[in-house]
Amino acid sequence: MGIAKAVQLISCLLLSLVSLLVGCSDSVATPSKPNIIFVFVDDWGYADVGFRNPAIKSPMFDELMSTGVLLDRHYVFKYCSPSRASLMSGRWPHHAHQWNIVPQTVPLGLNLNFTAMPAKLKQAGYKTHMIGKWHLGAVSEAFLPVSRGFDTMTGFLTGGEDHYTQLIQCAIDFWTNRAPDHRNGTYDAYTYRDEVNRVFDAHNTSDPFFMYLSLHNVHAPLQAPDEFMDMYAVNSTCAHRRTYQAMVSVADNVTALVVERLKQRGMWDNTLIVVSADNGAPPCTGSNYPLKGTKITFFEGGVRASAFANGGVIPDVMRGKKVEGYIHVADWYPTFCKLAGVDPDDSGPGKFPVDGVDVWPLLSGAATNSSHKEIVLGFNYTDNHPEQGAIIVGDYKLIVGPQKGSFGCGTNTHQPVDNPCTAGPVLPDCAPNCLYNIREDPRETTDLYHSQPDVAARLMERYMAYADEPRDMQDQGYHSRRVLPNDAKRACAYFKSHGDYWQPWRK
Repeated sequence: MGIAKAVQLISCLLLSLVSLLVGCSDSVATPSKPNIIFVFVDDWGYADVGFRNPAIKSPMFDELMSTGVLLDRHYVFKYCSPSRASLMSGRWPHHAHQWNIVPQTVPLGLNLNFTAMPAKLKQAGYKTHMIGKWHLGAVSEAFLPVSRGFDTMTGFLTGGEDHYTQLIQCAIDFWTNRAPDHRNGTYDAYTYRDEVNRVFDAHNTSDPFFMYLSLHNVHAPLQAPDEFMDMYAVNSTCAHRRTYQAMVSVADNVTALVVERLKQRGMWDNTLIVVSADNGAPPCTGSNYPLKGTKITFFEGGVRASAFANGGVIPDVMRGKKVEGYIHVADWYPTFCKLAGVDPDDSGPGKFPVDGVDVWPLLSGAATNSSHKEIVLGFNYTDNHPEQGAIIVGDYKLIVGPQKGSFGCGTNTHQPVDNPCTAGPVLPDCAPNCLYNIREDPRETTDLYHSQPDVAARLMERYMAYADEPRDMQDQGYHSRRVLPNDAKRACAYFKSHGDYWQPWRK
């Protein structure tokens, strides 16, 4: 072989080797199990999203819905903490808890007998991360997110705080893993963006990945940075409505960063992302149009959440479609477990078994109807009225007990789509109970409780069947917010002597 040909051959081999190395550096190791992202948007109204209300600027939410799957009948509890307990445990609210850990110094939390969702996913080899609002207890180390299965957590432990100062009641609440985080003083969603980047930068893409992004937006206090306020014109009829709209855009922005990073890291094609409200919008701020009611009620406006799913694992045949089968937030526990290849069973002493069902057949198009025989939205808990509850069986929903709250713009109304600071037409409350065909009458305009007594009796029988359960296990034995233990004086004294930060305060 001549020298020229030898040099040419060596050059070709070197070029091939360089191409191979470059190709290897750009490739991504993909786990066989799907990456899972769950996003909670706090106090998010049914109509407070661009695809239902053009006044809202939420381009990422709109894209995820239009190119993914709209979960049209996705149900949650009527306020914050129980929805999170159902998600993390796979139980109906009354099998976990229906109290809201308010005031924040109530020394309770997610039942320590439960194997929480991230602990289950860790059994399947997942790296588990949480960013945002916990609201499932922090009285002792055992309740912390990193004690319940999360590898990392940055956010706050209570249920709501100042978005800028992170102050709630008597102390600052900002936390990373097992210690106070001193990055308070910045709008919380900006810090959450930093954490999203940190977590994705550190992740080894050969490991399956779970992120629970539990946003503080759009929960009160209504606060938003100027860059998001400037996206909306001043609302002359309802000044705070503009702030609420801007807060939705903040939530959209943080979610968009998660999607961007998934794609940058080559993880999107093997990802399922679910976005949901934790309850309906509160009275006077958000809009649940065209649904009746608000947060703190069992009307559809309080418990039927805006929700959708996307990611590369969604089959093409389902993209752009609407799933009308019933889904409860507890269903994500067994669904994620089965996608991860881990048994969702969590039976054992001192706890009810998992109530949720695998809803992947609905998302994948393998089924059109839910396998739920019924959905227990709540059972026999005294909140703003004695012994409230609700159950869905088939096309019907039974609401037990009055729902009206004490808010000035009403809780049993049909709010205008983008002017919820006015009451809208006030509709009859349940006196004492209501029955609706929520398939034919999703706005709950016609109460059938007296005109269809047979149906009402059938649903009441199903509802009252839960009265046969051990009452001391339901809600961990606390059946009214009026009887919740509270040790605020002791807790605040502990915080004051430990840097003025919220933290576990009972050894």
